[in-house]
Amino acid sequence: MPRVTPRPRLALASALVALLAHVSGWVLTDRLQADPFDATTTGLSVLAATGQPHAWLFTTSLLVSAAALAVVSFTLPGIRGWGRAVLALSAVSVGIFALSPLDLARSPSALHVVAGCAALVGLCAWPWAVTAHRTLHWGYAAGSAFAVVLLAATLTDRLDWPEGTTERLVTMLLLSGLATSAGLAWWNAGHRVGSRPVRQILAFALTAVACALTGVSATAIAPVRAETRHYAASVNLDPDPLASASLVARTVFGDIDVAFRGLAPGIRATPQVKASITELLSRPDISASSLAPGPLELDNAIRSAATGLAVRFAVGSLLIVGLVVLAGSLRRRRFAGWAATARALGAAVLAMAVTGASAALTYRPDQASGFTSTGILSTVQANSGLLADVEARSKEVAPYLTNLVALTNALQQRYRPYPGDTTVALRLLLISDVHGGNQYPLAKELITAEQVDAVVDAGDLLTFGTVEEGEAAGIFDGIASLGVPYFFVKGNHDATSSTDRAVLDRLAKIPNVVLLHPDDDHFTEATLHGIRITGINDTRWFGDDGKRTADRQRPAIEAYQSAFVGRDEPDLFVTHHPLGAREVTAKVTVNGHMHTPSLEGNRIQVGTFTGGGPFTHYVQTEDGGELAGQPSAFDLLTFGTDCHVAELTRFTFRNLIEGRPAYDQVSIINGNRLDTSAATPGRTCPATGTLSRTEVTVP
Repeated sequence: MPRVTPRPRLALASALVALLAHVSGWVLTDRLQADPFDATTTGLSVLAATGQPHAWLFTTSLLVSAAALAVVSFTLPGIRGWGRAVLALSAVSVGIFALSPLDLARSPSALHVVAGCAALVGLCAWPWAVTAHRTLHWGYAAGSAFAVVLLAATLTDRLDWPEGTTERLVTMLLLSGLATSAGLAWWNAGHRVGSRPVRQILAFALTAVACALTGVSATAIAPVRAETRHYAASVNLDPDPLASASLVARTVFGDIDVAFRGLAPGIRATPQVKASITELLSRPDISASSLAPGPLELDNAIRSAATGLAVRFAVGSLLIVGLVVLAGSLRRRRFAGWAATARALGAAVLAMAVTGASAALTYRPDQASGFTSTGILSTVQANSGLLADVEARSKEVAPYLTNLVALTNALQQRYRPYPGDTTVALRLLLISDVHGGNQYPLAKELITAEQVDAVVDAGDLLTFGTVEEGEAAGIFDGIASLGVPYFFVKGNHDATSSTDRAVLDRLAKIPNVVLLHPDDDHFTEATLHGIRITGINDTRWFGDDGKRTADRQRPAIEAYQSAFVGRDEPDLFVTHHPLGAREVTAKVTVNGHMHTPSLEGNRIQVGTFTGGGPFTHYVQTEDGGELAGQPSAFDLLTFGTDCHVAELTRFTFRNLIEGRPAYDQVSIINGNRLDTSAATPGRTCPATGTLSRTEVTVP
């Protein structure tokens, strides 16, 4: 490090800038995200990821924090040279972290990971280089080390805390520790604010605010679980001051937002449906009133939630009291005194009393000022009869799409991009992301009209991952009715836990279903008309924590690669998440998950066959217009008798379930664009043949 001149005022100002820039950056970016968005489970890296909305805002805040940290490293008094070097390295690492953002479709780059780790370790290590009041600074260092351990335990699933909350809390604590140290250096340089009584009043107020913020944060870190017979909810106070006096319940169907008159921390609830309700949903003539919790159930749940929140708030407040007393004792190198302890306890009691009283006065029925709902919840209320018509609408519009395909075939004969004399060996219908929408009558029409030999499903057959959901929607009967092989890999919505196999076991009972990844220890290599087809499951499940999406695909990818060492590469490889389709070698790969059709080299990304399932079709347009779902899509993939891809025909359409199907696009892609592999001498694929399956075991 070059020679520096300590400047305590500049160091304190820069440390505060680093803290405020970082915190305001993620707070504002969180607020600007489109629904559905959950900051508790979304890591900070995701906010600045490539293609994320408003990523520039959080990236800018990180760069400002990096610049401020660099200034602190040169101006903070009472620190050894190697400590300044560590702080400077942290500043540089934060800048590199910001300028090497994530790509959500791929694993994090080594540069991004190393920079993030270096920044955290540096912010933890530098206090050990302090020369003045070393005992106090060692306390900061120990606290910083604990924060880093907390973050590491969360990221490695050793601790079941929300990743987003933990990252925000840890980085805020580390930068707050730096600002506190800069403030102490400013104090030791002889600077003061007002007289002694004024300083005591100010310290009391700051302690009360810290107790309130920590108490609210404690409820976010350890939410309260409230339960009724069929439902459960995770409840916490919202530390966001812009969300005060509001109760928000986030569900997969949309959000319920109740605004109140008053000033109190916002309340966030994440309702969950217990498994018992799926049995009720499969019964005939089930009504909403029979599913609703009774008044006594609600009273007990509210009382339980209020008690749990109060306890967590108190624990968080008392933690600040302990830290204040400990800091005073370390600074004096003796007990801080009963008077100081009493003042800190008084500040905590004040924080608890004010927060409790404001919540009691705000969250009352007569104080409610507005009720809004979003997504499906808002539109189904006014269109309650629509959901029952999904399968009927599918049958009605099937002839329309069949005629569209026939028209496309006629155009192909005149305008196809290559000579149409290739003999067809195998024609596959590629679908994905059905999400509980029974459009198998349409699939059956397409199979008949287009002489499709088999269906390939890239996962997310269901939305909530239960067999009961599939049975109630007629999904399994629909698959059985197709009369052709149905190749399937599991998506992240096709299970309820990491060990849940109920949906796979139910599919295994359907004669025409071929599970390409039946269990963790085995794969299936299916051969139809000489074309080899393999695939892997998505290892995630509905309701998981959403952490390290790409990393969670690794075990399945590595198991597949290990099992198929020495075997011929498949003609078609199927997976749900794009990562597997990018990293596994095959003539052609297929993935779903993104709900948008695309092509990347030999990777075919299939859109959503049902427009994301029946639920997405009942989300109103932003301008208040008619109900509309996501664009629906499917592909027809044709292999020739030379075992190469002959062509890919892609269809996208919309307004299917609404009964007003509209043609969007039909595109025909020459197979040579997808399949660039060299021909295998002597290999041919017949236009007929039986299905064969080979079990491949993971070594």
